[in-house]
This record gives sequence, structure tokens and C-alpha cells, in this order.
Amino acid sequence: MPPTVSRPASQSARNPRSAALSFLASVALYLILLALGSFRPFEHLEIALFVLQYAAILWCALWYLRSQRQDLEEPVGLPQVNLRFLLISFALLAVLLSWFATRGLVNPDESGYSFLARIYRSRRIMADPLIGATANVQETPAELFYANHILRPIGWFPKFPPGWPLVLSLSYRISARWLPNPIFATLQLLVIAAIGSRWFSRATGAMAALLAALSPFYLVNSIGMMSHALCALLAATACLALAAGLRTGKLRYYAAMFACLAATFQVRPYTGFVLTSVMTIAAVWFARANRHLLIRLLAIGALFGALAIAGVLIYNHTYTGKWLVSPYAEAAGANTPPELSLNPRAVLHGMAQYGPRMLLESILGAFPFLYLLAGYAIIRENRYRSEVWILTAMYLSLVLAYLAHPDGYAVFFGERFHFEAFFAIALLAARGAQLLIERWQIHAREVGFALLLLGVLQIGQLASAIQVVSNRGEPYRKVRAAVVSPDVAGLIFLHDSPGFVAKHFNLNEADWRHASRVYLVDADAAHRAEWACRYGFSQWWVASYDPTAHAAVLRHGQTSCSFASSP
Repeated sequence: MPPTVSRPASQSARNPRSAALSFLASVALYLILLALGSFRPFEHLEIALFVLQYAAILWCALWYLRSQRQDLEEPVGLPQVNLRFLLISFALLAVLLSWFATRGLVNPDESGYSFLARIYRSRRIMADPLIGATANVQETPAELFYANHILRPIGWFPKFPPGWPLVLSLSYRISARWLPNPIFATLQLLVIAAIGSRWFSRATGAMAALLAALSPFYLVNSIGMMSHALCALLAATACLALAAGLRTGKLRYYAAMFACLAATFQVRPYTGFVLTSVMTIAAVWFARANRHLLIRLLAIGALFGALAIAGVLIYNHTYTGKWLVSPYAEAAGANTPPELSLNPRAVLHGMAQYGPRMLLESILGAFPFLYLLAGYAIIRENRYRSEVWILTAMYLSLVLAYLAHPDGYAVFFGERFHFEAFFAIALLAARGAQLLIERWQIHAREVGFALLLLGVLQIGQLASAIQVVSNRGEPYRKVRAAVVSPDVAGLIFLHDSPGFVAKHFNLNEADWRHASRVYLVDADAAHRAEWACRYGFSQWWVASYDPTAHAAVLRHGQTSCSFASSP
């Protein structure tokens, strides 16, 4: 802890009452604007919120903190955070919101993960092909095409790696598909606190967990059926093992790190590759002086690396018949995944088109000034330089790596492709806050007041995020509730409607031939009768969503087939 230093403040800065009132007023104004935007959204709401946050709240917060600078004899530090209360509160909120969100759909990838989990639950590796499947995936009829799925005469399956769907399939067995992600996210908060405790201080770790938990970006990626929460937990646990290995030099911690990183390859291979590269370089660099440890570390890394690569190759061969062609590439009828590009022109075009929105939503989706505090830690840290640079490298590596994904960033309260290293930014921000408090000599009571105001602001942000999740998922919730009614069975066409994209919502069972309902995309009304007869039905339903009535709409149709039997 650096020694206390007396720094006289100006008279204007020594007006704590005015500073506190200004700080309070700026936060209240932000919440009012947020509430108005929630009830009546307008086009530039996010820009207005950003300007208000950085043109008013930031400066009022700094004014208030500067007005509280004192010559304290006792050491100063971060206010205490009740970690147990934080974990319980977050877990309850995440479980409830996840239960609600999984009734609808927040991200279309969830439909693919869910279908693959149902396939694994049925003890298959792929579902039977739908009637009408073609040898060329690019010629799949529109009625049979679901986004991120591959349909060929040999079978039907989503393009995603098996790691997360296998875990998700276990939750399907207990009818709790909404449960795993909140559990993984809550565990990750505990791991974040553990990393902070080992590398900085217990207070820093608890503060980092608080900053993450109060970020809408963290919450929306901790619910539903996406794979990020699992992959992020594995990445954070690998970082914790790295921290233990660097401090103790014991090989078992490095083995745990490589085991977690190998598992990330089976969940999100590209993310796993990037984070594995960073952590392996860090481990090798700091072990370079101990030749015996270095050789053993490299041997263990090679073993787990071989297992990770073997898992990816087996996954490729199982689903595409080719060792080096992934289902991502197969879905596009190519030999390499089309999502990634090293073409500088394409990368620059993606940055220009999607970059500003990514930056804006990443800033607003995190705890206020999280990135500024992280930057402050990078600049001001002297005692824990190695730890700070490792965390910085983890986050920046994902940011830079996903610039090679130029055809559309995954922005929803922040760039979800960066979520697996969000824990690193939270830790850096908590350390930055600690350094700022120590430098300015601010009592924990005043810091607690500032944190309380920003926490209230974040509760408003979280409420807004919950509303967005609810609104986005409503069409899918209403349609799902309508089509699973006991009065509806047989062939069901899902029809595109405002807010509802049929190809994003695969509700079919893995064993669809023996299911009570078969779902197709309503691509052409003129061909409904033809498809119904091909599937052995003389009647069908068309399901759509009416945004005006906020309700699902079911229409019945029938035809005369030369034969009608169940599929």
C-alpha cells in the first residue's frame, strides 16, 4: 500500500455538498431519460445516454470524489462487498430471467443449440432428415431451412460444436433448460473474486464480481441457452489456475489450466484458440527461467492440445465426413468457415459499419466507466504489472481476433464474442478503482456513496435490459404457447411476422417422425398443400404473430391428398 500523501485541493473542489447534489441530480436525470426511452423508444436514445453518462455523470462523480480527498493516517481501500449476498441475489435474478427468456428466443443461435441438445438427449448424433432433404445444403427448400442447421439425406443437425449441447441435454432431462447458464454465471462471479483475491486483494476480487454482476452485458449473457456462460466460466477458471501456477510453480495448476482451455475448444473453438494462445504464452514466459518446469509444462500443454484438436477433428469428420471441414463451413457449402476473413478490406468495412455500435453498446452495457477504470489500472499499476498485462492481453486478444468476423458483429448490450474475457476487464476496473482511491486518499464511506449511486443507476440499466429481453422474446413466447396447445397437432407452418423469424425457431423434436407435431417454415402459401401431402397430412396449421394485438395467430387449412397418413 503506497504511503498517504497530502494533496491540497482547490476551494471549488472542496464543496462536498454541491458535488454530492450534482452527482445525485445527474444520476436521476439519466434514470429519467432511461425510463422515458423504455416507454417510448427513440432512435438516438443510446447516444443520448452515452453523452449524459460521460458529459455529466462522469464529471460530477469525479468532482464529488475530489471534494472528499483527505489526509488520512489509516490506509484507504475499496469498500467491503458482501460476496455471499451478491452471489445469491444475482443467482435468483438470473434464474428467474432465464426461465422467462427460454420460453421465447433472444438469439437465433439458441434454437440450434436447443435442437442439438434434444438430439443428444435422444441418444443420437443427428436427427432423421426431413422429407425433401437435398444432397447440396445450398439447395435446401425454404420450407425445410432453419438458420444454423444442416439438412442432408444422411441426417439433420445444427452446425455447433458438441460441448455446450451435451451439457444442455442434461438439463433437458430434468426439464430445466433454463438452469445451466445462471449456475455457470454465478460460479464465474465466484471465480472472478478468487482471481482478484489471489492477484490483488480480497476487496478487489469482490469489487470485480460486483462490477460484473451489475453489468447488463453480463446478465443477458448469463441467461437463456447460448454457450457463452459455459465458455467464460472455463476461461476464468483457466485464468485462476494460471494465477495459482505462476505463484506456486506447481504443475497441477498448469494441468488444470490446460484442461479448461481444451474444454473451451469443444464449446467455442475460435475463442478457445485465442485464449489458449494468450495463457500459454504467459505461462511459458514466466516459466522460462525454470527449465525443468518449462519442459514439463510444455509436455502437458502438448497433451491437452492434442486432445483438444482431436476433439475438433472428430467433430468435423462425424458431421461432414471430412477431418478438416467444419460444420460451420459445411452449412455454407464451403471448405472454410465463411464467418472469418483475413481480407483487410473486409475487416475495415466491418469495423466502419459495425464498430461504432459495438463500442457504444459495450460501454453502455458495462458498469459505468468500467473501461476507463481498466485503462487507469493499465497506466498506473506498478506493483502488479505482470498480472495487469496478462488480463489486458486476454481481453484485447479477443477484441482483435473477432475483427476477423467482419460480416456482422454480435452486438447486444455489448459484443458477445468478447464475453469470455469480460472477467478480465472487470478485474482491471476493480484494480483501477483501488488505485484511484489510494492516490486520492478517499474514505471508504464516500466511495461507498458514489458506488451506491452508480449501483442505483445500474439497477435501472438492468431493468431496461430485462424489458428488452422480454420484448425481443415476446413473439416467440406467444407462438410457442399457441402451437403447443392440446388442440393443435399435426403439421404446423411457422410464418414470418414482425419480430418473428420462422427459420430462427426450430421447435421440432429429434424424433420428429413419431412426434405429435412437425414444424416447417411457411415459405410459400401456394405450396402448403403440396408439403402437407408429402408429409402425409390433409390438414395443417399456420402460426404467426400479430404485433398489434401482442398475440399469436393460428389459421387452419386443409386439402385433399391421394393418401393421408402420419409421417
